Amino acid sequence: MFTDEFFGNDDQRAVLRRGRSMAALLGSDKRYSYYGRTVGLPEPEDGDIDQLAALAKVQGNAAYGAVPLNQIDAIKTALQSRGLVPMHYDKWQGARSAIEAARLVVATLSLPEDVKMLRLDASTPGHIMASLAEMALGCGVLPPCGEVLRGLYRPAVCLVALDIASKVISCAASSAYAHEEHVRHGEQAWWGMLATDPARRGQRLSLILGANALLEMETRFGFGDFMTGVEPGNAPSEAVCTRMGLSRADVAIIGCADPHALASGRMTK
Repeated sequence: MFTDEFFGNDDQRAVLRRGRSMAALLGSDKRYSYYGRTVGLPEPEDGDIDQLAALAKVQGNAAYGAVPLNQIDAIKTALQSRGLVPMHYDKWQGARSAIEAARLVVATLSLPEDVKMLRLDASTPGHIMASLAEMALGCGVLPPCGEVLRGLYRPAVCLVALDIASKVISCAASSAYAHEEHVRHGEQAWWGMLATDPARRGQRLSLILGANALLEMETRFGFGDFMTGVEPGNAPSEAVCTRMGLSRADVAIIGCADPHALASGRMTK
């Protein structure tokens, strides 16, 4: 029922579909990562540049999740030489500090009275998923595939805020990232997809949803370490990460896109 629930434009849906199929093939191999968009490599030690490039050319997009800062330029140059478009994100992460910050947010901030929080699952109707996709995409954020958002494929939590008309006005999500047996990243969860309808910004909706999503990942699935990617210089996202107890790591996320599959050169904001 949910195996073809992909969002975005034609290119994005095709990339997400290939990513989900690749996850079905490689999901049992601890060298690979997947949180609902495309299969990647947690770090260069898990696969060389040719393997990353192959993943990108087959799916349309792929990423290293943890690249030492002194290797960034060489990896970007190598990807460009293979006809790919590289993208650099600062990696922000936090463990106990993130959980403590999320607890503080939940204890001190509340959603407005006209807003209801909903966790997506198998019973969530299609019109809610469509409303989520419309709002998130309008903010430049590409939702992962529906199976992950609903928590049906990996340990994952996606929370949305609904207004009185049951329209999605904000969202946040978290998902298992690497294989559970990966020596360095198996206990770390991806956290992100924070987006809010422009008409409802300033009410800290995504911050509240993000804090609740992080805490649910801890209580439901035992995750105590969280990471996300932020484009360098994105001050609003950096401020949210800081508020959530995350700090900039000494490694970066290096993604790459096949311009033949993604004309924009990027998957999401």
